[in-house]
Amino acid sequence: MSVIAITGVGGMVGRRLVAALDEDPAVTRIIGVDRRMPEGLSSPKLRFRVGDVRDGSIAEALVGADVLVHLAFRVDPIHDGSAMRAVNVDGAATVFEAALAAGVAHLVYPSSVLVYGAHPDNDVPLNESSELRGIPDFPYAEHKLDVERWLAPWIEHHPEMVVTVLRLGALLGPGVDNFITRAFEAPRIPTIRGHRPPLQFLHPEDAVSAMHHVISERLTGYYNVCADGWLSFDEVTAIIGRGTIEVPEEVAYGTVDRMWTLGLGEQPPGVLALFTHPWVMSAQKLAATGWRPRHSNRDAVATMAAEHAGYLTVGALRVRRRDVRTVATGLAVAVALGFWRWRRRRS
Repeated sequence: MSVIAITGVGGMVGRRLVAALDEDPAVTRIIGVDRRMPEGLSSPKLRFRVGDVRDGSIAEALVGADVLVHLAFRVDPIHDGSAMRAVNVDGAATVFEAALAAGVAHLVYPSSVLVYGAHPDNDVPLNESSELRGIPDFPYAEHKLDVERWLAPWIEHHPEMVVTVLRLGALLGPGVDNFITRAFEAPRIPTIRGHRPPLQFLHPEDAVSAMHHVISERLTGYYNVCADGWLSFDEVTAIIGRGTIEVPEEVAYGTVDRMWTLGLGEQPPGVLALFTHPWVMSAQKLAATGWRPRHSNRDAVATMAAEHAGYLTVGALRVRRRDVRTVATGLAVAVALGFWRWRRRRS
């Protein structure tokens, strides 16, 4: 019987993991840790504890846990880079030390495909022994890579703890709202001239099932987690149903850099590497232990497209399509009325 602790339990993945563990008879209790009590999250097994990953006292919340899944991190970049790093990198180190102090036997750390980076000479597909290079000027990728670099010697110094690192593919599907979904909400999806990298995604249900699997099997080591295979760039845009606009590479990077610097864009220029070079993985190593994804890349894209079809995103502005139509109609009426009044005054 196991007691599972989850940091960042109020997030989209954390909530799904609680639901999955709630149905597992081998799990007797779930310790949910977050900065505040999440609304609408309930389970007869759940015991909520207030905790901040940046505070070493979080160890008190982890006492009695057999397994810790660390899900407290920021994905989307913020202009206060030090604040984001304090959560993603320093917070992770604090939590790992707290878990050790609390006597946790098994640590599960969800990392990311972005630790490999998106590079023209990447392995296709990437495997667990592929070089880790991250993505310059993209904080989430840099932070995940920094944590893995910190974690490697820490694991060697603490052989008594089972540590599982899951390099998750890009999450896409129901309930997912991140830098990728907003890129696909653009009126026309921008593409980098001369580049159409293959794209690969991970349905959130498969991310959770992989975490549940490594907990149940007590797996140690590094594992890629992704859907089988990948889609071409054109297949993805066809499923989403939005046109594309091709932009020269230097123009794309220059524009995104200026918008980020001026605070008008949500993403730094490093994000463009994901639309320029390949970053698809193989999950064969994890599959050999008995795990398989239930959802395809096409499933993930199609469910995302249906959920986000009503939105348009341009830079930092995100609006509903119906609001755009309402504003456009109102503007047209106002212009027509103004023209009619001008004609009356002239006559």
